[in-house]
Amino acid sequence: MPMPRHLSHLLLLLLCVLGSACTSDKQEAGNSGTDLNSSGTDSLEALQEETARKDTTVFRDAFEQFFTALQAADTAALNRFIHPELGVWMIEQPGALPKMTHVTDISAFKREYQDRSFFTVAEEVKACELSEEPFPTFDCAAMDYEAGETGYSKDGCFVWKPGKFQKSGYWNYANLSPSQIRQIEAMLPLVRRSVLHTNTSFEFHFGYIDQQWRLLFAKLIYPCSA
Repeated sequence: MPMPRHLSHLLLLLLCVLGSACTSDKQEAGNSGTDLNSSGTDSLEALQEETARKDTTVFRDAFEQFFTALQAADTAALNRFIHPELGVWMIEQPGALPKMTHVTDISAFKREYQDRSFFTVAEEVKACELSEEPFPTFDCAAMDYEAGETGYSKDGCFVWKPGKFQKSGYWNYANLSPSQIRQIEAMLPLVRRSVLHTNTSFEFHFGYIDQQWRLLFAKLIYPCSA
């Protein structure tokens, strides 16, 4: 028996209403999902920024302690910045090629020139107020120590990410054994902060290990000297 025309119209209208409601619900659900994803991304970025700020603050405090120990020639305090197993690698350049020395006790290290102790670095690095920004560019042609020109595009003490040092490859030219190179390559990913002092061009590279900042590499090389 055919359905009466008025009932057909009523059924069609009901289907249209239901279809519109479903479409609206889907759109709202989709929009809600987008908002949640956006909110989640924003929250993650905010958390990462907050973590970075805290990380920088903690490092500044640790570096101040390191610098104070250096200036005071406090062997015990400075040794606390050296991991007992990993040690610290000192990088110098007495000739055409770099020289790297592994140290676990700072009092046992003698600098290449005149067998000076590590604490003589304090005679050259007398101040180091950290500025968090990428390292300035350097040009040998612009360097003139007598005129007070360091060769850097900007002078000061800078702390930044360690990527440039990690890719420098000094260890590949320092006449080291394969096992020593492997040891260094295993330490490189642990470096989290690099400090540059432009007046000397010295660099200090730190990692956060066993809940403490540690000095992992110190580059005591005068630029354009080779």
